[in-house]
Amino acid sequence: MIRILLRIAVLGVVAALLLVVLGYAELLVWPAQHRAAMASTVPSCGGRVVAEGITYKFTDPDPGDVVVIHGARNTDGTIIPDKDATDLDLVLRVAAGPNDEIEARDGAVFVNGVKFDEITTAPFKPVKLGGDQYFVLGDNRSAAIDSRRFGPVLRDAIYARALLVVWPLRDIGLLGDRQSGAPPGPTVCS
Repeated sequence: MIRILLRIAVLGVVAALLLVVLGYAELLVWPAQHRAAMASTVPSCGGRVVAEGITYKFTDPDPGDVVVIHGARNTDGTIIPDKDATDLDLVLRVAAGPNDEIEARDGAVFVNGVKFDEITTAPFKPVKLGGDQYFVLGDNRSAAIDSRRFGPVLRDAIYARALLVVWPLRDIGLLGDRQSGAPPGPTVCS
């Protein structure tokens, strides 16, 4: 019996150390609580996701990926993507990548002239991305702080790919399996 308890304790310590090492290397990421930018894909007001940072060490994000971006809050309250920041984790969807042109017109987002998704979006002028830039959008467009406000995101600020909703428990599941409902719009979180 003691031998079994000792094995369980050792396995627990090894698992905890592995999680710490993976977290320190940004290979497994537990981003901060989510607000409303990605609702209803990620639940508003405290929804949490788990992300992995291995993929983007070898490949670049693709349009449609839900990514985690290092961000900072300026003294005036504005949010900016910043590869060196540790203040915020921004969870948003990649809409366009390097050398793409993106715009919103007629209630929809278009990337290189092709409709990106079915989410109603207020118009914005065309943006031509550079070779190391990404345009990210929240799925809840009327409440999201995203590239429409802070501009294109440099590749090195994107550090992980969101994989799994883990909170609240009733919404647990892989992001790829989730059906995004109608964006709820502005959300008040207590």
